[in-house]
This record gives sequence, structure tokens and C-alpha cells, in this order.
Amino acid sequence: MKVWQLAYPHNLQHVTSPDLKLTSDKVKVKVTKALLTESDVGVYSGAIKVTAPFIPGRFAIGQVTEANEDSFIKKGERVYLAGVTEDECAPDGLRVAGETVDGFYRDFVLAGVDDVYPLPASVTDEAAFLIDAIALAEHIVDEMHIDVGQHVLVLGGGLYGNILCQILIYHRAVPILADNNAERLARAKKCGIYYTFPNDDTLKEKVLEITGGKLADGAVYLAFANRCEPSVLFPLVKRDAYVSFCSLTGKSLHVNLEYAMKNNVTIKGITESREFVSTAINLLANKAVNFSEFPIKSYREEELPVILEKYAETYSSGANLPEQIDIVKFIF
Repeated sequence: MKVWQLAYPHNLQHVTSPDLKLTSDKVKVKVTKALLTESDVGVYSGAIKVTAPFIPGRFAIGQVTEANEDSFIKKGERVYLAGVTEDECAPDGLRVAGETVDGFYRDFVLAGVDDVYPLPASVTDEAAFLIDAIALAEHIVDEMHIDVGQHVLVLGGGLYGNILCQILIYHRAVPILADNNAERLARAKKCGIYYTFPNDDTLKEKVLEITGGKLADGAVYLAFANRCEPSVLFPLVKRDAYVSFCSLTGKSLHVNLEYAMKNNVTIKGITESREFVSTAINLLANKAVNFSEFPIKSYREEELPVILEKYAETYSSGANLPEQIDIVKFIF
């Protein structure tokens, strides 16, 4: 079996490892495509600490090549591989592919039958890489008990923020998207998100205008697409509101809770959404989200070291990574 193995930061090597042997509770999956994410760049650059040698790769899809006769997952099925799985031995009870355990930058993986999700023909390979963003959005809707007609402020207008706003609209809530990137706001408009504003001193005035002077019913801070001070959310929501702080990985946030405590704000922290993957696939099958405004780039797997090094330089400079869907094709 061939894998892309990180020997140490900034050194990704193509190496051979022993073949995987099928066990009774697993299926063997040939990885066909993987997503290149900010998390993978963090691992590659050393910003996210891992123990080398290590295989990056947080999200992937593939085809089942081996399965037991009594398995409900059948050979030949196209599947989405869960990026987060349960592990009773892990400190927090979870295994995160490409961060706490070896990821998907390789040609084969063994996965539990509960950790692979068959993809309907109506969900393209490109659309499948939105599953995590949609699952996170559904998790937010569930945790915040969002109801019809409620106004929800979203800080952070990247892919995840855009998808969250679309899912809020799907649930008949009213998203208010705030970001200081004009390109993000313009893209959101094209995706059908009506209320989009710069995150500046005029934002509270805009929120009051939209809500009839009542402030937002809830708010979401997307930590992986945001650099503004997190506490700015609290004066923009009404008393007893829900506020969620979300990230794909653990991230240190310094939040002043004085205003939140005075106004009985309920705070949620959300970093994974494995329970909502099936829901996300159904939403994709029903064309509930529009991602046509986001560029999609495809790369051969041998280009991985060059792309990761380029993005690591961008990452270390403090600039944002390109807002596009970067898909790596694995053909060994």
C-alpha cells in the first residue's frame, strides 16, 4: 500500500506500507479523492502538532473494494469516509482523521461499517465534500433550537458560513451574514443570502433595523474563518439568546463573558458533527444548497507536497487560504 507520510513538518513523502487485511467489522475502501483543508495545511506546517510519521487528510471519498458477505455495505459502493469517529480510548472519546490518527492521503483504508456512508448517484464527488459543512450547519440549528422566522447573526463568510446561511434559509430562519471580505459577501449574495454586511461599527445598527429593534435571536462565530474579537457577538443578540462558537478543530479563543452573563446568554461550543452526516447527504441529494459560486480545483496526488508547501507559506504569513474546493485525485 502506498501512502503520503509526513516525516516532519514541511516534509511529505510518498512511501510504501504493508497492505491492509480485512477484518470482520470493517470494510476496505480505495480512496479516490480527498479534500485539501486548512487542517491539513496546519498539520503539514507543524501548527497542529502530530507524532511523526503521520498521514494527513481529514476528508475523503472512495469505493469499497472488500466487504464481508453479511455487511450491509457492499463491494463497489461509492462512500464518504467519516472524518471523526468514536474511540473510547481517546481523551475526548473521538478520533479525528488527519489530526489525532492517520488520515486519508493514501490509497486504501479500513473503516468500520458505521463510519462509511454510501453516496447516492445524485450527489457528485464535488458535492460530497460539502457534507461536513452541511452537517455542522445542521448541528448548529439543532443545538441552538432555531425556529422559523428567527434572525441568526453569522460572523465569518467563508464556505462554512455561506453553507450555514443557506441551511438557515432552508429551515426558514433569517440569516444575517457579517464579514469584512467583500468577495465573500458578494458570493453570499449570489447564493441567495439577502442580508450581508461588513463587520464594522455599523453592524449593530443594521441588525436593529432588520429585527425591528429587537436584536438577533442567536449568533454563530466561525472561528476558522474569522479574526474579529469573539465577544463582539454578545451586544448583538437579545437576552436569553443562544451563541455558538464553532471550529473544525480545537482552537484557543479568548472570550469576554461579562455581557453574556448579564444577559443570560447560552453558549455552545461545536467542533464536530458526525451525527448529522446522513442528514447532510439527504440535503445534498435534494439540492438544498448552492455551491456553484465556489471554484473547484482538481490536482493529481503527486502534486500534494507542492500545494501544501504553497499553502503553508500563505498560512504562516497570516493571510487567508484561497476560498475554493481543492480536490486531490488518488490514482496509484
